[in-house]
Amino acid sequence: MKRGTLQLLLLAALSNCLAMGQINCTSTAAQGKLVCQFPFSTGALTNDTALGSGQASTTALQSAVAVATSLNIAMASQVSQLPVASASAGTVVVYKAGVPETFNNLGPILTDRGQTIGKGKVFIGFSASQYVFTSINGNSLRALPFSFSRSAYTSGGTLQSTTYTLESFDLAFKLDQLVAIGTVGLTNRVDVTAIIPWERVSLGDTVGQSTNYVVEANNVLAFQYPLPSTYSSGTANGIGDATFNVKALLSSGERASFSGEMDVRTPTGDDQNFLGSGAWGFNPFLVYSHLGKVSPHAKVGYQWNTKTELNNPSETAGGNKSLPGGLQYDFGADWAMAKRLTVAGDLLGSQYLNTPAVSRSSVQVSSSSSLPALETSTPISSSYTISNLSAGLKVSPIGKLVIAGNVLVQLNNNGLHARPTPLVGISYKF
Repeated sequence: MKRGTLQLLLLAALSNCLAMGQINCTSTAAQGKLVCQFPFSTGALTNDTALGSGQASTTALQSAVAVATSLNIAMASQVSQLPVASASAGTVVVYKAGVPETFNNLGPILTDRGQTIGKGKVFIGFSASQYVFTSINGNSLRALPFSFSRSAYTSGGTLQSTTYTLESFDLAFKLDQLVAIGTVGLTNRVDVTAIIPWERVSLGDTVGQSTNYVVEANNVLAFQYPLPSTYSSGTANGIGDATFNVKALLSSGERASFSGEMDVRTPTGDDQNFLGSGAWGFNPFLVYSHLGKVSPHAKVGYQWNTKTELNNPSETAGGNKSLPGGLQYDFGADWAMAKRLTVAGDLLGSQYLNTPAVSRSSVQVSSSSSLPALETSTPISSSYTISNLSAGLKVSPIGKLVIAGNVLVQLNNNGLHARPTPLVGISYKF
């Protein structure tokens, strides 16, 4: 990896990366990981004190780790729980007084419906999407500030001067995701599903608009000078966190269905390269749907996660904390516009409780009128909900083949915010 502040994401992973007993960026194995770019690019490994930590004794390394933890956990939480195309494709046949009736509604795109696919039936689907993240907690990734200081002393230990450095990072973070999904109907009331993502993470950063302010021991600004801009980029690709699902139909009528499901996410992705979360996830949820030309559906569940090395704010061995989770809900409807064409729309929400986050602050480091207050990024903790609007089309050009197109739009600025995200998918039910 080259010198660079690899994105707020990267910044995030640093928490772990520098903690003793955790990810060690000085080791040969870790130096090639994306999580290790930020500490080197900010100068956190070579300078004395990072600003905005709230602790006078905190070193640059420790403060960077704290900010990195916040960024990292936001990324790991969201990227590991991105919505994927569901295993609901094709028409559904129901029996009314023993007479089969076909509903041409092709179902939702990013959420589920209550019906199972049927004993011995097999569903296979593939989807592709691209997430481009632009901000975190309302703070633009194009102008993320970070400030730190270092001091010079005489041989006798007398302070000579302090140099304050203000850096501005232009961060780029993109995730390309290909997802394969396969479902088998074990019985008419029980389905099992495997969801396997393949991901490519692209990170790039420009460290620009950096300035050094040299302050004398009497707290008077001596001089200031600009620093040259630097650019760094990195990529990683591979299998992400695989998820396995069991779905049981609890009750069903002629048109209404109610099912219970359990998602189990496995830590198969490389968390140090932002391909995974480093944690197990458990998400039990309930799904209701009603078949018709317009088919409403609803899903409510709760996400639990185990501990991950990416969330270690104490920077100690054994200090890992759980990946944040919380309530999840989806509400929407599908409209069979034509025999082989369905319009789908959903409101999706994901809650993240007691989650490390990032805030901008201003630190006045000198009484000298010629030295401005320095902007920096500081770690905070908060609970928030990310709301998304999903809208798309599903078309069945022939037989049981279904093609889908969708756009996911984040409605608020909580957590990592992505610009409108396109998705295309193709599926078939045997």
